[in-house]
Amino acid sequence: MTNWPRYTRTLLSSATIIGVAVLVFILVMDPYQNVPFSPPLDRAPISSNQRFAYPAIARDEEYDSLVLGTSTTRLLNPAGLAPDAARFANLSMNSATAYEQMRIHEVFVRHHPAMKYLVIGIDGTWCDRSVTPQRYTFRAFPEWMYDENLYNDLLYLFNDKALENAVRMLELFRGRREPKYDRNGYHDFSADFNSRDEAGVLERLAPLARSTPVRAAVRPRRARSGNEFPSLASLADLLARTPSTTRIVLLLPPLHVHFISRKRALFSECKGKLLERVQGDHRIDVLDYFFASELTRSSQNYWDILHFTRAVALLIEDDISNVLAGRAPHPQYARFYGRSEAD
Repeated sequence: MTNWPRYTRTLLSSATIIGVAVLVFILVMDPYQNVPFSPPLDRAPISSNQRFAYPAIARDEEYDSLVLGTSTTRLLNPAGLAPDAARFANLSMNSATAYEQMRIHEVFVRHHPAMKYLVIGIDGTWCDRSVTPQRYTFRAFPEWMYDENLYNDLLYLFNDKALENAVRMLELFRGRREPKYDRNGYHDFSADFNSRDEAGVLERLAPLARSTPVRAAVRPRRARSGNEFPSLASLADLLARTPSTTRIVLLLPPLHVHFISRKRALFSECKGKLLERVQGDHRIDVLDYFFASELTRSSQNYWDILHFTRAVALLIEDDISNVLAGRAPHPQYARFYGRSEAD
């Protein structure tokens, strides 16, 4: 006959022992690098969700400069952005909302009050006309990882996803797994593809080529249309919280000309309002690729309508480095609104 009280005690005791062992394993592996008392092991970003992987990088004193943005700036290699021996981290996140970019910026500024350089990708996310822009995507965003208290993070680490990432960290230590991202946040996602499919790119762009006339200039427009672009107000707040000594580049990355042309009026007005908001701020340079050029017309420069190739990223890295060093970018590809021109 079953002794149910004894069976229940044994079951509960076993579950408790297993649960404690799993929690200790997670805390020792420290997969998000946010356990304040974990042993000092050689960790690297292991979570596939950048929103979990990047707060630890934002706190890392190894870096003094930051790239923010969406996937349109992810291919910018921090190693190519090194004027004055600056140490960049690229914390651009796939489909990052303005709010999510502001949150990772807050963490970086909190731990780097003397930030040297800041590069922000200004694409459709910041040019959103929505009265209430969305805060999050479908991807989980751990608000608890973005405050100043690491100890409250412990409340959120006893779950299957943290366990999965702890196992991945163990595999990393044992040499059986590569980090998901470099320690500075960079990952060349184009290297994940076997090769660039030129026919596939053309096939994806063909419907837009047939339906979208190319409009070349896309100049900043100062007209008042009643569109206030609330995300640009958030950008102004972000810039105000950036240290006064930080040099800033606002980068309008080279999206494909068919995408730019479809949104020509939107981008023209957004540019105008952007320049109005940064007027007089001598920390800021604006580097603009949002127009029809040899760069944005060529399908050979793109994986799809939004994402340029690594070769284009190299050109942009060179332009950013030149601007931060006080030199001009490539004039045939970029418009440059320098600090003196913002007045």
